[in-house]
Amino acid sequence: MSTERRPGSRRNRVDSKHRIERATARRATRHNDGASVPAMSSEVIEAALYRAAEGDFAAQATTYILTEEGSFVRRPDLYAVCLDWSDDGRYASVRWETLREVVTAPDGPYHDGALRTILLLCCSLHDDGPAPLSRLASLDTTNARIVSRGVHIATGALPLRQALGNTP
Repeated sequence: MSTERRPGSRRNRVDSKHRIERATARRATRHNDGASVPAMSSEVIEAALYRAAEGDFAAQATTYILTEEGSFVRRPDLYAVCLDWSDDGRYASVRWETLREVVTAPDGPYHDGALRTILLLCCSLHDDGPAPLSRLASLDTTNARIVSRGVHIATGALPLRQALGNTP
């Protein structure tokens, strides 16, 4: 009996499948894909986002909106896919194109509602893409205030420290 494997054999298909999975895992690790990020506390994510946003008004504004509204940092299905982490884990930045794709996916859970509006507004602050301005009326008073302050931070007129209540 020959130990040589035929191209279509079941064992070759299984080996091929495992090779693909290993290559994908290596690629994800090499590119810091967020998909390998375990569930984390919202405080860790917030701190990493704020560190990465330092000195950039648009990044500070979107970080403010995402963290003050709170859903993004509490949803592993979002942050695992949409965050890039530094090698030391101290900094995290949002992959805006990925976030926009996740939120606008036709089969995704974000068809309508305040969270979709907020996430797309954040994407727009970062990448100048389409913003759902007609959906602002769907926001409650708290979220409208958060978005308003975020836009104010983006202009540079409202310091992030002041918006967070950390003024001396």
